[in-house]
Amino acid sequence: MTEEHHLPIDLPGTEALGEARALSEETAARLVRLFESSRPVRTIRGSQVASGFVGAVGLALFVLGIERASEDIPVLDNAWGSIIVGLILLATAGALLRRLSE
Repeated sequence: MTEEHHLPIDLPGTEALGEARALSEETAARLVRLFESSRPVRTIRGSQVASGFVGAVGLALFVLGIERASEDIPVLDNAWGSIIVGLILLATAGALLRRLSE
């Protein structure tokens, strides 16, 4: 068998994609620096109770959002559909975890 050497294809917009990625990473780094230095963030990070409260509220809102989004899916609209889909997801997650632990 012979090895094929592939030359990189210079697609239009490739440079723009790289520049956009660099710009977005730079913007994200600026936002992190801005929030890290703010007093409320430092106060919350310094308190385990405040961090726990913020995390719990975030988790509750996330779960509420999933619940509301599932109302728009016809299969999940009734209780039995939700139970069946939930069991399938749990079985899939269990199979994946078993496979990872091998």
